[in-house]
Amino acid sequence: MVEQLLAPPSIAERFDYWLIAPERANEMIGKRAPGEVSYAESEQSYTRRQLLKVEKTAIRDKLQSAKVKAEYLAQINQQVHTLIKKKFIQAISDTPGILDKQLNWQDNSTDLIDLLTTPSATITKVEAIAAGMPWLYDELLKLVNAPQNRKRDARGMVIVVDTLKTALSFMGIDNVKVVLPALMFRQSVPLITDPFPQVKHKTVEYTVTCARTAKEIAPQFGAKPYHAYLLAMLSQLGRSVVLKLYFKLFEQVHFDFLQHAQKAKLRDLHGALTQLLPDPAQCISLVNQHSDKLSMHLLEQMVFKRIDLSTPLHQFLQEPDEEDILPLAKTLQQSRYYTKFRMLSDAKLFLEDEARVFQAGSAIHSDTFESLQRTALSQLPVVAEL
Repeated sequence: MVEQLLAPPSIAERFDYWLIAPERANEMIGKRAPGEVSYAESEQSYTRRQLLKVEKTAIRDKLQSAKVKAEYLAQINQQVHTLIKKKFIQAISDTPGILDKQLNWQDNSTDLIDLLTTPSATITKVEAIAAGMPWLYDELLKLVNAPQNRKRDARGMVIVVDTLKTALSFMGIDNVKVVLPALMFRQSVPLITDPFPQVKHKTVEYTVTCARTAKEIAPQFGAKPYHAYLLAMLSQLGRSVVLKLYFKLFEQVHFDFLQHAQKAKLRDLHGALTQLLPDPAQCISLVNQHSDKLSMHLLEQMVFKRIDLSTPLHQFLQEPDEEDILPLAKTLQQSRYYTKFRMLSDAKLFLEDEARVFQAGSAIHSDTFESLQRTALSQLPVVAEL
């Protein structure tokens, strides 16, 4: 796939882990958590070195036992995930069901996106559709009343926004076009992803940064900026669905295995299952294999009247020749590439001259690249400029 731009593979793997299990990404390059000491520096290491002189056999037996337990746990993990994958494939085969049950995407969601793509979109027209989406009303009020977005009157008193129309007017139509699709995407990400609580925040950060990047670089590749924004944003819906299904199915299948072990009085199995946690590697594999294809099917099912997003995404997945690539597909390709660069750089996950080499692989003009570097792309423009 086009994401091969991320070579060498270790960089791609680092980024995948950064979105799901950030501590694993840090471990890959040898970064320690605050206060963490290396094994060689620890008292346990010193004691072990002393024991090696007198208890080699006992330690060897202990290590062998630990190895056997780890191998058994790996076998159970594989069995659990084999069933998860089977249930996962069944779930994503029902695209209308995914739209309804996993994304809560209704006809008015499609109508709202269609409206936002038109030059004639107004606050009044947006309000008429958004009024039928109660969750959107709640999210908008929460956003505009957040401390960093509050407005004050002439006396310095905070102006509390309590109606949908006021919230929309507070932002202005230009910001509404950016914010509403982002809120619709934010609704799609899973709420519970234990023991990896950062999944939701990292996924939203990646998606918003990618979408805002696409909007900025679209003119260079001959694409319409707002269409590029929507494609970059909505093409991540598949990722959200995969993540949501993975953590939900892990919980269900893990519970079923535990019940079976308990009823059958299988102590070793039950003990192993109590140690089993969601597996980032298995989750990443599902995301990489299915998220973009699922997004394409979802976009086809939405049937937008004024914008075609599924065609450029389909082409993006086909790895077209450079001379044949559609403007929107090229913009999506480069926005994802830059966003990975940006997030890896900010997290200090590049080694030696990797960042320089990675940047050199971008087709974005150098002046635009530098401008992007100075912009807080993960933040949504909420307050209308006066």
